[in-house]
Amino acid sequence: MRPLGLDDPRWIGDYRILGVLGAGGMGKVYLGRNTGGRTVAVKVIRPDLVGDTEFRARFRREVAAAQRVGGRFTAPVLDADVDADPPWLATGYVAGFALSEAVETFGPFGEDTLLALARGLAAALVAVHEAGVVHRDLKPSNVLLAVDGPKVIDFGIARAVEDTALTTTGKVVGSPGFMCPEQVTGEPVGPASDVFALGGVLTFAATGQGPFGTGETMHLLWRIVYEDPRLDAVPERLRPIVASCLAKDPAARPAPARLLDDLGALGAPERTGWLPPAVLEEVSVRAVRLLDLDSGPLDLPTHPATGGTPARPHTNPGPQGFPNGTQQNSYSSGSHHTPPPTTSGYAPGPYAGGPGPQAGYQQSSHFAPQHNSVDQRANHFSPQHNSVDQPGYGQRPPAKSKRGPLLAALAVVAVLVAAGAYVIGTQLRDNDSGPSAADTTTQVTTSAESTTTTTTTAATATAAAAASAVPSALVGTWRGTVADPIFTFDLEITIREGAVGDEVATSANTGRLSGTRCGRAERLTAATENSITLVARLTENPGTCVDEGSTSTVTLQPDGTVRYTTPGLAGAMEGTLTKS
Repeated sequence: MRPLGLDDPRWIGDYRILGVLGAGGMGKVYLGRNTGGRTVAVKVIRPDLVGDTEFRARFRREVAAAQRVGGRFTAPVLDADVDADPPWLATGYVAGFALSEAVETFGPFGEDTLLALARGLAAALVAVHEAGVVHRDLKPSNVLLAVDGPKVIDFGIARAVEDTALTTTGKVVGSPGFMCPEQVTGEPVGPASDVFALGGVLTFAATGQGPFGTGETMHLLWRIVYEDPRLDAVPERLRPIVASCLAKDPAARPAPARLLDDLGALGAPERTGWLPPAVLEEVSVRAVRLLDLDSGPLDLPTHPATGGTPARPHTNPGPQGFPNGTQQNSYSSGSHHTPPPTTSGYAPGPYAGGPGPQAGYQQSSHFAPQHNSVDQRANHFSPQHNSVDQPGYGQRPPAKSKRGPLLAALAVVAVLVAAGAYVIGTQLRDNDSGPSAADTTTQVTTSAESTTTTTTTAATATAAAAASAVPSALVGTWRGTVADPIFTFDLEITIREGAVGDEVATSANTGRLSGTRCGRAERLTAATENSITLVARLTENPGTCVDEGSTSTVTLQPDGTVRYTTPGLAGAMEGTLTKS
């Protein structure tokens, strides 16, 4: 856990903020406490999503769905304000650590622990799916290990971010090593997708690696779709169950309730004492640190409605209980009010090093909430004002009238993976076709351009058309899809008349999975009676797309369509285009 910075809030809703747990794909995550002493993880949605009204609607639906999820092995949302600026949600804080961290630190689990883990995760999926939610990103960092069993976090909420990412940023929420085949190929996902991920998580816990090994993203995605999982190191008793979860066909995967029956037949333990001693010791140490965390004294101003004034200015204590000289900020969609006094729910004590980052959160400043000109004297961040200049002494917004069920812990994070951001023709270049487009300046004279110039005669236009190397039947705009063995792209290409060496076309492809768009100008290098060969010059998204210099061929078909082909990372990409 990191100390709060100058731009971090000191209150979010009814929660006093103690420190920064980290940042993830959805936003920044804070450790907080309510006035009764309950510790929570408060996630503030990242700034680029705040202004998207469609995101807020999705987020509202997903939060409502997540609050319906119960069960011993899930960590539902406790509280949220989807109308705040920025929106936030609060979940119970689990004083444990992630399965990913446990395996990396202490090594793979033994058979008894694996069986208990499998039973807990299957029960969690039963609860999640019964509420009408699909997790979509079950992975080791989204499984927290607690004394009383594993806790699944980050279910449902990722859906709102994923849908927004697909329509705005061109990226997809997911973790390559634990994605299911239908996620890779862009097919619809459902409850069976979570079962596939469960098989991957169990394989990781048993072996220290996912079922398809490690390596570059492209290689992992290929293996997920086409290769068998690597289960030799999974304990023999558990191997058939894990293999059934990892079936390529979603319909062939068992439902979570069936998994519970199968695991019960193996005698899977379900009570405390399930963790290996070294892991249990670490979980216990983190719980003790959390209890010993000193949040410092509360600021207790007189409520503004009483007409009184604060007895004295009060500096804001940092997360270690020492004044840092900064006033308090808070996020709220309502008015200010005085925080109630500390209850007897906990007694502040010496700070003992903090409980460590909430599992699944990377300790970085990415996606930190952006404050629009917040004056350093201000103690409240309000969505109604872009500039705040209100001296104050720890005021915070009014108590919420509603609460979610006070269940266990949920910490929400999503890893943004641009899984499909590999674009057409990324590796091969036509080095023998003459100088590259970057070194050659060409001037394109087309019949279309000649007709727009009043001084151009019909005879000149006819001569230009006659000199064009591009078959007239190919001139125009063509649209369709092209694909390699893994990815599918929507392609549009507009072809003009011109000579060899001229840029005679513009094209753009958009990944079905990634949403990434790559635009190009296409130089003509060869032509026949019914086909042309082009070399690309990248004009759009040069920082993401890598198809500068890639070759493509457009060939007229007998039925009036064209066949488009280009080299790709996973083999030739090809497809049929129709004229618009």
